[in-house]
Amino acid sequence: MEYIGLLAPIAFVFSLAALAQVSSLKKEVERLNKELNNKE
Repeated sequence: MEYIGLLAPIAFVFSLAALAQVSSLKKEVERLNKELNNKE
């Protein structure tokens, strides 16, 4: 059970990185959506 305590900070860092990736992906999707709407 002790190793779970050691893995928690690593999991936290990975979750922050995943949130950052999701945020940038969302911005990219919004940008592409605007681009598509402007062409119509």
